[in-house]
Amino acid sequence: MFFRKIKKENKDENLIKIAALLIHVAKIDENFSDIEEKIIKKTLVDMGAEKDALFSLIKNAKKIEENSNQILEFTKEIKSMNEKNKIKIL
Repeated sequence: MFFRKIKKENKDENLIKIAALLIHVAKIDENFSDIEEKIIKKTLVDMGAEKDALFSLIKNAKKIEENSNQILEFTKEIKSMNEKNKIKIL
């Protein structure tokens, strides 16, 4: 049970970093719309995020993205993913 909790926490951390990267990309045009946020949420659910955790996940991702001055830490997570998930992100 302890290892399941660690695995879930790692998964959540990875999803937060992915969400932060997607939010960063959506903000490049300085117009982060509700439609873009819905697309990001759908992508996260497709990658295994629990629907009831989306609010918290997005909130944390926004905070991380606002406080980050580079996206390297976010892209590193994506490089280690399987091809199927990389395609979902694109």
